[in-house]
Amino acid sequence: MRKHSLMQSASSIAIILGLSLCFGAATQAAEEAPAAGTDSGWHFDMKSWIWLMGMKGTIAIGPVKADADASFGDVLKASDSLLAFSGRIEAGKGPFTGYIDGMWAKIGVDNRSGPLGIGDIDVNQEMGIVDFGLMYRIYDGPLLGERQPANHDSSVDVYVGGRYMTLSLELSPAVVAARTLDKDWVDPIIGIKLVQPLTDKLHFEIWGDVGGFGVSSDITWSATAVLGYDTKIFDLDMTLYGGYRAIGWDFTDGGFKWDVILHGPTLGATIWF
Repeated sequence: MRKHSLMQSASSIAIILGLSLCFGAATQAAEEAPAAGTDSGWHFDMKSWIWLMGMKGTIAIGPVKADADASFGDVLKASDSLLAFSGRIEAGKGPFTGYIDGMWAKIGVDNRSGPLGIGDIDVNQEMGIVDFGLMYRIYDGPLLGERQPANHDSSVDVYVGGRYMTLSLELSPAVVAARTLDKDWVDPIIGIKLVQPLTDKLHFEIWGDVGGFGVSSDITWSATAVLGYDTKIFDLDMTLYGGYRAIGWDFTDGGFKWDVILHGPTLGATIWF
């Protein structure tokens, strides 16, 4: 079962990487017709962040069902080793930008209540989330204040893409045998991103999307809001971020249910090229 799931995951990741290469070709094709007000040169951004992630919702494998509500403190306390990696890469030319946004985490939550609040269930999971897509800039406004190397224009981008989820899950009730499951799926998503300068160094970013539409999940969505501060470190143009992020799913497949919201504060940094 695990081997088959790993083969499915590898195949899905290969598809995602192939799509990312297509995005690079699409940006090159856009060179002949840049949108008004946009820079026709290439731009590259690499972002990494820490997500202080909590959970909310319901997880079920067959008859074993757990309330997954837990704060980041609960997750931190329950996980023997909290491992998480998160990052985002954007590459674009003219009005088009391709992106890949990934997160991997291994977390646990102890003593969740079962059906009707009966019994204690430990939840352990290893998950990977990869968002990928193509953005198109529909608005590019003037800067507020004097231009600096890492400053941002006021801008609005729309995007279309997908959200890939791979999950290895174990539900361990106190009174019956543990249930395990390996699952992966892909959902289409559409979204919008807004960047608004506040000063010559400070700006606000907000982006969100919705998807699923019954293709895999009944619905999936995400929302992120961050405050960015532009600076230089070791002669590199950088932006330091702080904000809040949430991703949700309503996914059901047979006896498996993943009706979960991952949410919490996020801290990060972007390097600009």
